[in-house]
Amino acid sequence: MLRMKACRYGAALAILTLVVVAPSGEAWAVVGGGGSCTDTGNTVSCGSGVSGNTGTGSGSGGDGAPTGGGGATTVSVPTCPNYVPYSTEFPGQDGGPPPAGATQPGAWYVNTCATGSVTGQSTGVVWLATGQAAPTVPPPDPAVAGAQAASELQLPTPTLTLSPSTTGYVNLAEWLWITSSMWHPLSTTAQACNAGGCVAATAIATPSYVTWDTGDGSTVTCNGPGTPFDPALPATDQSTTCSHTYTTTSAGQPSADGNPNDAAFRITATITWTVAWAGPNGSAGALPSLTTRGASSLEVAQIESVNN
Repeated sequence: MLRMKACRYGAALAILTLVVVAPSGEAWAVVGGGGSCTDTGNTVSCGSGVSGNTGTGSGSGGDGAPTGGGGATTVSVPTCPNYVPYSTEFPGQDGGPPPAGATQPGAWYVNTCATGSVTGQSTGVVWLATGQAAPTVPPPDPAVAGAQAASELQLPTPTLTLSPSTTGYVNLAEWLWITSSMWHPLSTTAQACNAGGCVAATAIATPSYVTWDTGDGSTVTCNGPGTPFDPALPATDQSTTCSHTYTTTSAGQPSADGNPNDAAFRITATITWTVAWAGPNGSAGALPSLTTRGASSLEVAQIESVNN
């Protein structure tokens, strides 16, 4: 009877919403997190779908700032453990007879911080003899909440842009860049809870560099999104921060339509994100890096010289 009542007491934590600020008018593909996402043009909102011992809170980013804004949900951290008489939580009930072996008068108490899980059944309801101090339970390690937050990060998949855009040429530098508006930190906040309380931590992912696989056996690493080519400006007035020069044509490469005349190099751009977490009282740590990848293709031809 007692176990059944303890289950009744425990309720799953509410599903909250992660909000990641995105550039206005931009449509992003997001990866990671395992939740569903909708894009309103100004924000990417992702439901975490997490319940039980760990609940999620706010997520934010944008404009180069790791936190703040976006209409995010605030995480509240209760004071735990918090033992109250069983009859206070369940009026008219006392929790049942004392446990076997009890030799002193007392009462059943409920820890209001317990989650109702199997763990909650054993730590959330206790028999305390009259005058006996309530047991203490340490809250989770902030690193647990940090890792949980990192697992819920929603990171954009890069969109590749090339110049020349459809056909490149041997010995001519090919400009490479991705959407620069996504090049800023993104963060989410999560909380981990047990019978001893809840602790919140924020995971922050910062884009570090882009690795381009140009399809011809070469790779190019660029410490930024790259520089867009502006066709309205003279080429002599512009310079690139990320490029690759092909030394061979794409003849013999796969083609999307099966036509050998459309053979193209498959190009991928992989962003490596450094990830760290920050928790209460200055607690912090590093987490494994994350990557997101986008792909495109490029035909590369040979410019034939003309002899007069």
